[in-house]
Amino acid sequence: PNDERDVDLIADTIKKFSLNEEQTRAFSLVANHATTSSSDPLLMHLGGMAGSGKSQVIRALTYFFAERGESHRFMCLAPTGTAASLINGSTYHSALGINPFGRNNSMSALAQVFETLMNVDYIFLDELSMLGCSNLYEISARMARALHREDSPFGGKSMIFAGDFAQLPPAGAGYSLYSGNINSTVH
Repeated sequence: PNDERDVDLIADTIKKFSLNEEQTRAFSLVANHATTSSSDPLLMHLGGMAGSGKSQVIRALTYFFAERGESHRFMCLAPTGTAASLINGSTYHSALGINPFGRNNSMSALAQVFETLMNVDYIFLDELSMLGCSNLYEISARMARALHREDSPFGGKSMIFAGDFAQLPPAGAGYSLYSGNINSTVH
């Protein structure tokens, strides 16, 4: 960061949350990206098994954006209500207006998603292992459509994906993101 206040806030946040070396690296990547003028979105995976401190990084990032008066720039999402509540977030279904039982691509539904995402720059999507390939495609396509940026993955927003692929697999039918059975069929 160019601003000394941002440098100090990053250092203070690392200290306040007692981030270890790997947590500091992950936190700093996002914090540095958020405080510099970068035109490219950040696409990042924060991996590690249960207890490795992914939630601590989320808490540190939430604090960091709040201290800068920019809480609106950071959103936490998860595939289930339980996972979302653990990170003080929402389900991706709710935030993005994705109905698992049918599509809702009406203009008013897309306008509502646009309003939700308009000022958000960073989306933290937790429990990545619980998302199948089709889920991740649907999230990206929904965001791109709602933000009128259909040529950009996730509508051009920065995405931080977190999760341990050795944990919970996707529910129901569909292939996990690490499956060798993925094909390129587009709906």
